Amino acid sequence: MDPSIKVKVIIAQIQALYNYTISYRKAWLGKNKAIEQIYGNWEESYNQLPRWLLVMRTFAPGTIIKMETIPAYNEHGLINGMTIFHRLFWAYVPCISAFKFCKPIVQVDGTWLYGKYKGTLLVAVAQDGNDNIIPIAYALVEGETKEAWGFFFRNLRSHVTPQANICLISDRHESIKSAYNNLNNGWQHPPSKHVFCVRHIAQNFAREFKDNALKNKVISMGYSMNESTYRYYRREIGIVNPEALKWLDNIPRQDWIQAFDGGSRWGQMTTNLVKSMNVVLKEPRNLPITALVQSTYYKTGTLFPTMAKQHASILASGQIYTEKCMTFMKSEIRKSNSHRVDCFDRSNHTFMVHETVVPKEGRPIGHFSINLPNKWCDCGKYQAKHMPCSHVIAACSSIKYDYWSLISEVYKVETVLKVYSEAFQPIPNEGYWPQYEGVKVCHNPLMRRVKKGRPKTKRIRTEMDTTDRVPRKCGLCRVSGHTKKHCPNAAGTSTQN
Repeated sequence: MDPSIKVKVIIAQIQALYNYTISYRKAWLGKNKAIEQIYGNWEESYNQLPRWLLVMRTFAPGTIIKMETIPAYNEHGLINGMTIFHRLFWAYVPCISAFKFCKPIVQVDGTWLYGKYKGTLLVAVAQDGNDNIIPIAYALVEGETKEAWGFFFRNLRSHVTPQANICLISDRHESIKSAYNNLNNGWQHPPSKHVFCVRHIAQNFAREFKDNALKNKVISMGYSMNESTYRYYRREIGIVNPEALKWLDNIPRQDWIQAFDGGSRWGQMTTNLVKSMNVVLKEPRNLPITALVQSTYYKTGTLFPTMAKQHASILASGQIYTEKCMTFMKSEIRKSNSHRVDCFDRSNHTFMVHETVVPKEGRPIGHFSINLPNKWCDCGKYQAKHMPCSHVIAACSSIKYDYWSLISEVYKVETVLKVYSEAFQPIPNEGYWPQYEGVKVCHNPLMRRVKKGRPKTKRIRTEMDTTDRVPRKCGLCRVSGHTKKHCPNAAGTSTQN
């Protein structure tokens, strides 16, 4: 059974088989009973959790497990030998090792659980040099509170991402900002950077000003790779709505404008990576707690050998850089062939590169200064992507310098192979599991769903989910404003037999 099967699909199947339509509530209850029969009782699953965590410590040594519980009481007072589940953080050794060879960025997000008990699953993901997504840490918490995010960030920083100069990408949720800025959570020392998803800023902007055209300019402004482009969109927004510009100016530009992040984002302007992982985890989020935690081990455990074999084959073929890197470089090399280069010093450090062909982006022909020792190009792409842009390639070619050497080590196939080098350990049959003899863990009755009706399985659509209507174009001349039937260019056409 697929735990994420939609209830309306169950209703349709019953209708097709028995010519009888059951209520939504009855179908939803039936689905949850089926899940319980296959994956275990919802309440008993909390009691089984400590044993599974012991299994992890035994057969996957080094697994980071941090669980918080609260005392259990009844009408007589404290219950000895029993606690109530509160929070759980876990991270697997192969994922922790993998992060050392990924881009130094972490995306975080929270998504709710389905089923009998409420809760939120927090996830942190990284990205390798071929743009593959790697989940590096999880947490089950009561909700997206500053205390819950603090619990997640504190353990994430201590056990998974202790490196300096990591860029944390998230939405602008106040609880996330508060948890990140809390000195006790460890993200200030060693230094790191916290930046925001551009689409979430655009969503907040659209909610405030109800202007889709301006919202699109806000997104373009966020994606700006250089100060010139940033100023252009800033001026455009200010002309239309000065109040909107004031609203944007209240957000520090280094927190959401690519041109001012110093390349720390590695081109990642949204939280799409972790959103994609939430979709992958939709099925487990329907399961009782122990089955959910188990599924993260098995899903990630099968991912690593698959990716390792794939990149080992690529490396054996003699390819040095990843497919994503090669695609980028081929495009930039092609564009560099039309550039003209002036060298500005005898040490071959600084250059002026002139474009001679109008770029495909539609912007005017530009002139860009290059500083090779400082890894700088005025266009900003070199700094943002950590791969040489067409202007840098042209400058290097003019002095016969190997521009491939300017590519970050992250984009090498051998580096990506190191990401997946550490394997997950197979878990033996349950008969070989150690017995847990500690304190019993039970569910929190306050987290049970008591609201009538089914739990939501889709998030509420917001301004981020709307897309602008594309104007219809004439099928004959491809110009908008009229149809093929009324095309002014149709009169002179003729048909040949």
